[in-house]
Amino acid sequence: MKKISYIFLVSLLFSACSEDSTLDIAGMFSPQGETIKARFAQSMLYNESRSEIHLDMAQDDYAIYVCTDSHITRTSHRNLAYFVNQYENASSPKLALHLGDLIDAQKNFPCADSVLRLGERAIDDTLFITPGNHDIYFKQWPIYRDYFKTSVYWFDTNNGSKKLDLFICLDSAEGDLGVDQTNWLKTLLEEKSKEGYRHIIVFTHTHLWKLDASQGHTSNYALEATYELTSLLSKYGVEFVWSGHQHARQSVIFKGVQYLVLNATKDSEKGQSYMIADMSESIVYHYIDYPQQP
Repeated sequence: MKKISYIFLVSLLFSACSEDSTLDIAGMFSPQGETIKARFAQSMLYNESRSEIHLDMAQDDYAIYVCTDSHITRTSHRNLAYFVNQYENASSPKLALHLGDLIDAQKNFPCADSVLRLGERAIDDTLFITPGNHDIYFKQWPIYRDYFKTSVYWFDTNNGSKKLDLFICLDSAEGDLGVDQTNWLKTLLEEKSKEGYRHIIVFTHTHLWKLDASQGHTSNYALEATYELTSLLSKYGVEFVWSGHQHARQSVIFKGVQYLVLNATKDSEKGQSYMIADMSESIVYHYIDYPQQP
């Protein structure tokens, strides 16, 4: 048994040192790059340098395409390309969200850019993204930031004359929002909940209600953080929280807030899907399966 354990440990260390490794052992236990405190501060500096994002949808009803956990590599991005194609060819108005773990291993952000063309469309167009744990592994936050500029932000939609819906992106790539981000969220919700939005949506990577322990310590928030966050979201009228990370679909309603965990977009996993949410006076969502691979 000791020999088997030793061989397993050596294999883990070898894979973690590989240039294209998906396993950042040190990063799984403690961030090796910028912490959530630093990422939040840098995100706020960028947000302050640019204008607020108010999307004119031209009408009350529109669609949101949502996917997560594409885990793309240089050779594996079929489902993500399919998602982008379906989104781009859908009748407008619409916007799209990616809920994190865009890439799977090191040095794959350029491939993501070639699929999504997010280098030209990051954050201030109609496709928005939040970081996952894989996106910041191997000290990759500076690379993520170069492409997508910020990990914590908000935007809203309107029909040209009145406000419609508010969307808030949170950075949960470490399974923790941190004190500064939580205080920012509280202040934002306190202010925005008085402005008459018909829906308030929060989207992030790490889900609050884990199905199992397959994701290790990153699979859920600390108990105290979960209590504080769920109370905050409920108090200020958040209707939905959309997240990924678990690679398995789930719906939980707690204190009037519906928490949806989406399936993955990763090519190698079967039975995966993305979500379309039809936004009107009520939100109706459904899932679309990715085509079966030959």
